[in-house]
Amino acid sequence: MSAMRHFLTASHGPLAGAILKSAAFIGGEDVIAGVSVIEVMMEDSGDTIRERVESVFSAYGEEDEIIAMTDVFGGNVTNILTEYIGRRRLHLITGMNLAMILEALLSDPSMDTETLVDRLCRSGREGVKHVNYLMEEKGEEEEI
Repeated sequence: MSAMRHFLTASHGPLAGAILKSAAFIGGEDVIAGVSVIEVMMEDSGDTIRERVESVFSAYGEEDEIIAMTDVFGGNVTNILTEYIGRRRLHLITGMNLAMILEALLSDPSMDTETLVDRLCRSGREGVKHVNYLMEEKGEEEEI
């Protein structure tokens, strides 16, 4: 059996599940099928979070690739997932946003994982815009 690619969203509070619901709203329920979610609550200890990670990872084959997208760099769940880099075929991306999630879920499954990870990071960064500034720039161009 060949290695598979799996997606995981993880966050503080319900963001990880909510962002998938938003992705389903845009791309349909099928796009989120099989995506794992870890939502960390205030009362969760590091051990509790590790147990959740182990539970999710135990469903994957040892050779499977995992692309985990988390809410914030330095957060508990991100720090704990970092412990698995090198132990699993894990690619960890922080600062997830809806553009990044959609890019991941709608990607061509045959795309090389490194290429996909680069695209996800770029998509996440390029989705951040200061619209006021863009409108000002456009207005200046129209006046010329």
